[in-house]
Amino acid sequence: MNNLFNKELLVRILSVSLFVPLILFPIIYNNYLPLIFLLINAIILHELNEMKSQSKYKFLIDIYIFITITTFLLFIFIIITKKITSIEIIEIIFVVWLFDTFSFVGGKLIGGRKIYPKISSGKTYSGLISGITFTSIVMMSYYSMAYSFELKYLLLILFLITISFIGDMFASILKRFSNIKDSGNILPGHGGLFDRFDSFIAVFFVVTIYLAR
Repeated sequence: MNNLFNKELLVRILSVSLFVPLILFPIIYNNYLPLIFLLINAIILHELNEMKSQSKYKFLIDIYIFITITTFLLFIFIIITKKITSIEIIEIIFVVWLFDTFSFVGGKLIGGRKIYPKISSGKTYSGLISGITFTSIVMMSYYSMAYSFELKYLLLILFLITISFIGDMFASILKRFSNIKDSGNILPGHGGLFDRFDSFIAVFFVVTIYLAR
């Protein structure tokens, strides 16, 4: 338990308490959406360019920069054009947040074998299983109460979790190639905005491409 209830967890909680309103506010109040998300995009692009200057594989950073810009622009587009509701966006965000949180907690409490220690020393199989299991339970409980208990919701949750995990691992590869642990220090306990948004960029890249077709 000491591995979980430490300074790192407290810092993460404080960071998220600031991060969550920052993300949800412009989604709920669309008038602020372009300004805030373009600012976030600019900070992430700055962090990526800093990583690029240290990376052994600069073309991978260039690819990710293209993905990031595309994701943010399409994200703003699908909200403005009402191709997705604010509630649906928040539901997707919470799937990613819950998966990240339960994976962190499960990995800290249980520990065990690392998934790919050469790329990310913190990701364990126990954390991955915990993230998948408890995120599915929480979100399926929500969908059952808000809509109905249907298999399609479970498939959606598992799909979003898969893309989130792939996005997180790819970001870890980029940082490994750049010989850094965090992309920045703007968010105490989380590093830079790129560290916090890597899973979201992957998820919403897929979602926005699908909706904007």
